[in-house]
Formats: sequence, structure tokens, C-alpha cells
Amino acid sequence: MAALYRLTDRIAVGLALLGTLGMLLMVVHITLDVVLRWTLSVSVPATVELVTRYYLIAMALLPLGWVERRRGMIAVEALEGLMSPWLLRLSDVLVVVLSMAVYIVLAVATWGKAMEQYDIGAYVMSLNVAIPVWPTYFVLPVAFGLAALVCAVRLPALLGGEAPEPAGQGER
Repeated sequence: MAALYRLTDRIAVGLALLGTLGMLLMVVHITLDVVLRWTLSVSVPATVELVTRYYLIAMALLPLGWVERRRGMIAVEALEGLMSPWLLRLSDVLVVVLSMAVYIVLAVATWGKAMEQYDIGAYVMSLNVAIPVWPTYFVLPVAFGLAALVCAVRLPALLGGEAPEPAGQGER
């Protein structure tokens, strides 16, 4: 089980780093576009398309598994202080199972859409250049699938009575 924890951690961190790289590329791309517009009255082609179809999707969705692994999702803890340890564990298990189910449904649904877009070779036109956008549709099922996997890996520890520490908890 420890090997599975390490594997999901590495994948989640890798995808989060790709999301970070997307954010850095977006900043460089937009900055270059603004500087070129002001100095040479020239625009970098397809800036809007690349930002909305590639950078933002990578930035928003690739770190999803990492956030789930660190338990960084929104949590309401209003009643936790009143719960006994077993009720608190039951609540954690139910939240993980519900989250995993939602992620699986989203992964399956978005996989179907990604395959549709791949089959038709979806693209957008920018300055008479076709920019393929079908690859970005695969980011969604990968991100949701990894988040579901992270939940599945956490579940046995919760059911066994132990609560594994989120990855990198000591790094804050």
C-alpha cells in the first residue's frame, strides 16, 4: 500500500508541476504579447485561444489530484468538535466515498467528450491557422481520474482506523 501512496503522490505532484508550468508559460506568453503590442504594434498569434484552451485548463485541473491528496479541498468543520472519533471517521469515509464517486462520474463523462473531440479533430481557427484543441479535452478525465485514485488510496487507511498524513504536510 505504501508503494501505491508513493506512486499517486508522484503522479499528483507531476501533474501539479505541469499545471505550474502552464501558468508560467501563460505569464510569459501574455507578457510578450503586451510588450510586442506596445512597442511594435504586433500581436502574438493565437494568444486568446492558447490561454483559454490550453494554459487555463492545465492550470486549473492538472493540480486537482495534488490538492485532493493534501486535503486542500473546501471543508466544513462546524460540527467536527462535537463528533466522537468514530463519527468523525465515518464522516471522513463518507466524504471520501462521495468524492470518489463524483470524480469517477466526471472522469467517465469527460472521457466520452474527449473521444468525440479527438474523433472529429477539434480545432479553432486563429489568423487562418488551425489550432488543434482536442488534446485539452483529455486533461479533464485524467485530472478527475487521478483525484478518484487519490480518494481510493486514502479509503483503506480511513476504514482501518488510521488517518494517513497528507503528502508534504510538514512542508508548510
